[in-house]
Amino acid sequence: MNTLLASILVTSMALLIYHHLTYPIVVSFFAAAQRAVRGAKTEGAQDFLPSVTILVPAHNEERVIGPKLVNLLQTDYPADRLAIVIVLDGCTDDTRRTSVDTLDSLPSQTQAQRAKRSLRVYEYPSNVGKVAVLNQQISQIKSDIVVLSDASASLSSDAVRRAVNHFSDPKVGVVAPTYKLVRAGREGEQAYTDYLTRLRRDEGELDSPLGCHGACYLFRRNLWQPMAADTINDDFILPMQIIAGGYRGVYDTSIVAVELETSSRQQEFRRRVRLGAGNMQQSIRLARLLNPRRPWLAFTFASGKWLRAFMPFVALAAVLALAGLAACGGPTEQISALCGGMAIAALLYVGPTQPRILAWAAYLIEGYAASLVGAVMFLAGRRLSKWQPNATIQTGDATANLIWPDKS
Repeated sequence: MNTLLASILVTSMALLIYHHLTYPIVVSFFAAAQRAVRGAKTEGAQDFLPSVTILVPAHNEERVIGPKLVNLLQTDYPADRLAIVIVLDGCTDDTRRTSVDTLDSLPSQTQAQRAKRSLRVYEYPSNVGKVAVLNQQISQIKSDIVVLSDASASLSSDAVRRAVNHFSDPKVGVVAPTYKLVRAGREGEQAYTDYLTRLRRDEGELDSPLGCHGACYLFRRNLWQPMAADTINDDFILPMQIIAGGYRGVYDTSIVAVELETSSRQQEFRRRVRLGAGNMQQSIRLARLLNPRRPWLAFTFASGKWLRAFMPFVALAAVLALAGLAACGGPTEQISALCGGMAIAALLYVGPTQPRILAWAAYLIEGYAASLVGAVMFLAGRRLSKWQPNATIQTGDATANLIWPDKS
């Protein structure tokens, strides 16, 4: 028994080390080699100006919708090539009133600019869920390029113009700006965000970044496919369906989408539970990304996102194996297990002044716990999607009403 438990512990630890340390180092090494061979990236044709629609789905965003509207109306893009669509999904707060008041109170010069850009605000009277909103609204868009952006994200005025340059390459199907936090809730959150930024940059150098952040990403409208109603991580499934179809994704670190909201520890935990469920779902639904005909994409998906879905179970196996060795072993094993348990408990409950390395470790352990909860809930058939959507709602089952400009 001790031999079996020791084997489980060693294998689990090897997988954890590979996923968190070895894989990022390998990807970084080969990405650097690619950059050295290829040289500096170009942004594409500077005069490439496809038609663009910026789509912002929102649910109970009264705190950020006003600044978001002002930010969008500062977009530096030809007015006759740009449309801005805000879609409110059954908001129960003052998002609607704040949106209308903000638009009505803008200076006359901005109003003229706004009218030229064909800004429209729509509202679903009842909550249908983000995936239903996206499926219905994107199906009605005729523009060449769609920009999806969260209500809480801010973009520079030239972000869209610079991002669409990449689409001058017909092989590019998705473009993702870099994601940054205006203020992280915790030290570990900032460290993890920086880690993902580096990893996505390097994955993009080899083939394509694995997924995008909902703060902002762009894609070709003609490559879009409707998502299943129970999709959890739409900002992974939607772009990766395009990449799985044979197109590349670009991760542009010179363009930044800034997240303006700071999540509490409880909000962050709930978000990571949902992400854990989504990781399990997408590891099954996008298994075709393991296609060896695109070896780098298959390698990064298998080592990154696909393996990430199972890491909570691997970590749990390591903990149980260590506990089993302690129960079956002598004082040395028992003391080791006790120290390990105390260390984990201390990491999760230490205060905000702990050393940086401990904050990172605590964030990682808490993330594993949240991901494990999410994965188990998904496997048990529990539905975990954004904005409490109704799984029975499909495209066409609900209608969004135009609320601005007022046509009456």
